[in-house]
Amino acid sequence: MNMVQQIEHWPDRIEALVARIGPPLRRGRVVSECDSTQDMARAMGVGSLVVAGRQVAGRGRRSHRWVDTGSEGLAFSFVLPSTTEPERSVALAEAIVAGLLPLAPVAVKKPNDVLLEGRKLAGVLIEQSDDLAVIGIGINVLQREWPAELVETAISLRQGGVDIDRLEVLELLLPDLVKAWDG
Repeated sequence: MNMVQQIEHWPDRIEALVARIGPPLRRGRVVSECDSTQDMARAMGVGSLVVAGRQVAGRGRRSHRWVDTGSEGLAFSFVLPSTTEPERSVALAEAIVAGLLPLAPVAVKKPNDVLLEGRKLAGVLIEQSDDLAVIGIGINVLQREWPAELVETAISLRQGGVDIDRLEVLELLLPDLVKAWDG
């Protein structure tokens, strides 16, 4: 399989994934590039999933930015009903770990990071307002190199010895992420 699968082939698989998971997810959208999957998903409302080939203005907790290296990482957001449980980001990070453990020795760094070899592999951002929660997740999948400021702190699945397609990572993790949100 071509490890850097073109995003044009994703919509059918995203639709199938949303249909397989079912409610609360109702619709999926694939975009080649966007500022923020969080903002697009919020605008689409509860039950939405947005997956981007590239996110140019991604963000993390406390106004940190999520650096997207182009067609190598996985950036997606989904919108579910809000919750009052404060530890949801930990549950989501743990769901990522559970899904990736068969592939790599990953661990949670509370409250919202997933580490591989002590470096950041993935992050979770939850923004809640009104009756909705926008859950954004960034996962480093195919990167081989990093900007100088991230060389010591970031890692990808590929650098950890795992060759997997970005969309396969989403298909592997999303069902359990939705379940983890429901608790």
